[in-house]
Amino acid sequence: MKSTIQAAPAMTWQEIFELIRPDLALVEQQIRAESVSSAAAITAIGQYLQISGGKRVRPALLLLAAKLFGNAGPSAISLGSVLEIIHTATLVHDDVIDAADRRRGRPSTNSRWGNHTSVLAGDWMYMQAFKMALQERNFHILDILIELTQLMVEGEMIQLGMIGRLDVTEDEHLDLIYRKTACLFGACTRLGAVVGGQDEQREHLLGEYGRNLGMAFQLVDDLLDFTASEAVLGKPVGNDLREGKITLPLIHLLHRCTPAEHGKIAKVMEEGAFRSVSWNDLLNILDRYNTPRMVKEQALRYAQNALQCLESFPDSPYKRALTALPDFVVNRDN
Repeated sequence: MKSTIQAAPAMTWQEIFELIRPDLALVEQQIRAESVSSAAAITAIGQYLQISGGKRVRPALLLLAAKLFGNAGPSAISLGSVLEIIHTATLVHDDVIDAADRRRGRPSTNSRWGNHTSVLAGDWMYMQAFKMALQERNFHILDILIELTQLMVEGEMIQLGMIGRLDVTEDEHLDLIYRKTACLFGACTRLGAVVGGQDEQREHLLGEYGRNLGMAFQLVDDLLDFTASEAVLGKPVGNDLREGKITLPLIHLLHRCTPAEHGKIAKVMEEGAFRSVSWNDLLNILDRYNTPRMVKEQALRYAQNALQCLESFPDSPYKRALTALPDFVVNRDN
């Protein structure tokens, strides 16, 4: 179900990352250097998570936004590292809260080091990120990061209150994914504009680009939990429903399905497993109501909104890279 957002030929993923490859290498070096603690377990966890990798989408967004204005110097490298460390800290805490066993195809930190050590390591990462950000001596940067972390923590608390609820509304879920995912994407592109020396209007446009891209990213994540394979996704599929989380595919479905089908979804949530109801049963119900297509179309609308935010910026390889990213976000398979 490939969706095309723009008619012009897009850059390839390799071409996008080639633009910032040296800068991303410096981000990796800084993350490695800043993840060393006098507590051996924290250093071990930091090294383990860095080896696990990830796409580094968030620092890439900041670097591309900064280079859009001709500036990807030390501040961009440092803040790219800050945002990736904050993102990693949230994943560590999320895995503890969700009692997750796997992350990116490997055992999660809580399954290897235990909950207590993992929570403290996540706390340390947050503080280390702010220590690094403080070196910029820029209150506006700190304001953005403080607002970001508050939104993300509030999002986690709000999600805890939603667990086990079958009556979660679309508006509630969209607010949640803004807090848990899209606000971080928006902070990345906003900070790229800040280090690029841009005014409030351009900073706002770049922030809106990142927010819309993040919304599309998370909606695709919601969908991949039902449509991807575990080998490609790097974690068990169907996890959200087993954990009692109602995401957009199920919100759409629960408003359209029969009472008997509604009962099957409730049964999976009640059992926390696909026992009385099989995984294939659920997939068949999703397909019956064209749910994957509906969610993909909603992600596509956010991706198109992201593109509109870039229209006023002059053409450059970095604008073309940012313009190509929504296609990758909407059509990714992991």
